[in-house]
Amino acid sequence: MEELDLLKKDWQKREKNLPNLSYEDIYKMMLKKSSSSVRWIFYISIIELGLGILIILFYHPSVGRQIQLPEYINYFSYLSIPVLLFFVYRFFQNYKNISTTSSVKGLLESIMKARRTVRLYIILNMILGGLASIFTLIYVYIDQQGGWNVFVQEAQIKDYLIIFVVAVIATTIVMAVLLGIYLLLYGFLMRRLKMNYKELKKMEV
Repeated sequence: MEELDLLKKDWQKREKNLPNLSYEDIYKMMLKKSSSSVRWIFYISIIELGLGILIILFYHPSVGRQIQLPEYINYFSYLSIPVLLFFVYRFFQNYKNISTTSSVKGLLESIMKARRTVRLYIILNMILGGLASIFTLIYVYIDQQGGWNVFVQEAQIKDYLIIFVVAVIATTIVMAVLLGIYLLLYGFLMRRLKMNYKELKKMEV
């Protein structure tokens, strides 16, 4: 019994030394963590936008090769810039909304919007990347066969099957690589936002 009393006294002393966080303190902590995560999402998107513009302006996959890719593939690349600009704007708006919110409910809604925006951004980029790889591979294969007119005249069923299989495999690889990159870049930040959301949900109850 004496040992038990000593343990209780020791625990009480330790409990006094622990920080006593109020509702407001916890909210501020969650706000700071969430704001930091969304800010980093915005920074990463800015870097990605810059790299995308540099690649489009100074690199072309047909440079130094005999195959000259058609102009519509260039237009496809240019289309990605306004899409990326839109999402950069949305990421900034999400950061601004989270930073200026003043209630748990508002913070919960802002976190949900931020996570939805990132998910939509990843899905859209994977779709665009997949379509770009399909069009490019089909064009390159047909060009190697002598061009569209020659291919249509001489192509057999196996040639169409080869195009289909290669396009599917290559697109799957491209989308898997893109998914891995985005999970690496945004996955950690998304998990932090999810954890913050769960903690705030407990506070709301």
